[in-house]
Amino acid sequence: MKMKCFLGVIFFTFAIVLIDMNYKQGEYYAVLLKEKTENIVLGSSTPRGRILDRNGKVLVDNEGVLNISFHKPVDMSLDEIIELAKMLSEFEENPIVSLTDCKNYYLATHNNGKDLITAEEWTLWDERKLTNEEMKDLKWERITNEMIEYSLEEQKVISLFSKMETGYNYQDKILFSNVTDDFVAKIIELHIDSLKVVVTSKRVYPYGETLRSILGTIGSIPKEEIDTFLANGYKRDDIVGVSGLEKEYEAILSGQKAKYMVNSDNTLTLLEEEIPGNDITLNIDIDIELELEKNLKEEMTLAKKKASTKYFHDAYAMIGDPKSGGILAMSGLRLLDDGTFQDITITALSSSYAMGSVVKGASSTVGYIKGGIVVGKKMTDSCVKLYSEPAKCSYTRLGVVDDITALRTSSNYFQFISAIQNTGQTYTYNMKFEVTEEDFQSYRTVFASYGLGNKTEIDYPNEQTGMKGEKIAGDLLLNFAIGQYDTYTPISLLQYINTISNYGNRYALRLKKEDSNIFLNQVNLDRSYYDRITEGLYQVFHGGTASSYVDKKLNAVGKTGTSETFVDSNQDGVVDTPVINSTVVFYYPRENPTYSMVVVAPYLTDVTNYTYPFTRNMSLKMTQYLKI
Repeated sequence: MKMKCFLGVIFFTFAIVLIDMNYKQGEYYAVLLKEKTENIVLGSSTPRGRILDRNGKVLVDNEGVLNISFHKPVDMSLDEIIELAKMLSEFEENPIVSLTDCKNYYLATHNNGKDLITAEEWTLWDERKLTNEEMKDLKWERITNEMIEYSLEEQKVISLFSKMETGYNYQDKILFSNVTDDFVAKIIELHIDSLKVVVTSKRVYPYGETLRSILGTIGSIPKEEIDTFLANGYKRDDIVGVSGLEKEYEAILSGQKAKYMVNSDNTLTLLEEEIPGNDITLNIDIDIELELEKNLKEEMTLAKKKASTKYFHDAYAMIGDPKSGGILAMSGLRLLDDGTFQDITITALSSSYAMGSVVKGASSTVGYIKGGIVVGKKMTDSCVKLYSEPAKCSYTRLGVVDDITALRTSSNYFQFISAIQNTGQTYTYNMKFEVTEEDFQSYRTVFASYGLGNKTEIDYPNEQTGMKGEKIAGDLLLNFAIGQYDTYTPISLLQYINTISNYGNRYALRLKKEDSNIFLNQVNLDRSYYDRITEGLYQVFHGGTASSYVDKKLNAVGKTGTSETFVDSNQDGVVDTPVINSTVVFYYPRENPTYSMVVVAPYLTDVTNYTYPFTRNMSLKMTQYLKI
């Protein structure tokens, strides 16, 4: 009786499972069966979307390329493939074959290497004491270099044979790439059904090398990213964006491939049409970009003629829309020894320098917040002498200054006194100025709210934030306040001056036009203090250190900067030769800002010789071109 009950329970359970599979989960298993029995494959990469400038001019385009592909018929034998490779070998001009290719071809043309195995080894294989893999290894090891010393004509055959045999049988294999119309005509005349003409696309750049490092490149999936791409539906041999904007906007530019079902005879049935990638539009204005690049080349060439510019090789310039964070133009160039230029624009996001007095707008912000600056309070510009340190001064004695005129004349002394008072101390001659990490952090927090030492959140891979000094000392805090301690990237200066123009509202920098106006944060400073900062920076261009930089009618607001730094002049690993970085940042006009500009000239001159007016000349040329 117990056995009958047990069998009844088993039968009942089986019936429930059967009903569930047939009715409740029938659709699920039908889909699963279809997936297992139907081979669905994707087509080749679709045409990528174009990259356009703000006015619709094409910066990156696609160009059709003719290729000859091979699709293996299901009944085609190995000997027939070899014969086809021989027939086509006259068209193969530059065969590239590997050791693996040669050994595979040897096996294919020598009865799969049967004679390489001894009778005893065949017996062991029959007795399953040697595996197929072990037999393959034995054959592989016994193919000597002499056996595969193929002539050039034979290598042409091997090259084509390897292309035909690589990958899955249902895949189209590209045998000849980027061929001419005449080449295509010759192939068609052969009347070989397994060959066909396919059109793919390659990237073309109408403006040559301009912005190439920013636009980026496409190529094979990087090894370290293969898992991520495979998880998102890519194939191992897909071409993807590997750098720059091509990588940043891969999902938009790549499009969707056609979908096919593989039939039993290896032919393909189209299931879904391909969808080309979408275009992206940048904030970049290519006309402004070309003008900026032209002027940068001219000024670098002229500067390099001066004896004082021995270590000057790189320079950066950027034009922005201060209201939105859009980047209208950006160029970084390296002047090579042969007089040619290399595009290094991408390093504007990674290389960093001591920027000098251009940061004093942010330093004054710290002073207002911490109480180290009293509005309108006057002092006579002088030097600060700390215990066991040499005196620190402005570049010359500047007379009586206050918080506004200190910016106009670029008084270091004013910022030194402010930095000391920000810590709650009062300056006295030869004082021991003790500071803490918190004193440095109070500056770095404010600077970061402007974008200095912080990511600008630009839509570009691998942005860096510059270098933070590690030592804590009183004289170094004074250096920090005048832009001669921490280092900042050229691109961060653009966000910094934009933030000043927006009265403390910081917006992400953006290359892609549709994604502009992204608010990040607001600098914690009252509007009345901003009025004084902008007044001081306005006076820089109207009677101050940048009086000759911009036509005064444009009402520019900004700051110049110089910073002493050091280079390794003789490649001995010791950074010991003093040089000067020269910078300028500004926006205009003061009311309703339209353009912002940054120029950075690292190592422009040594400290003992004449300084070429690089930043002034760049400012004049570009503002004359971009008149309001």
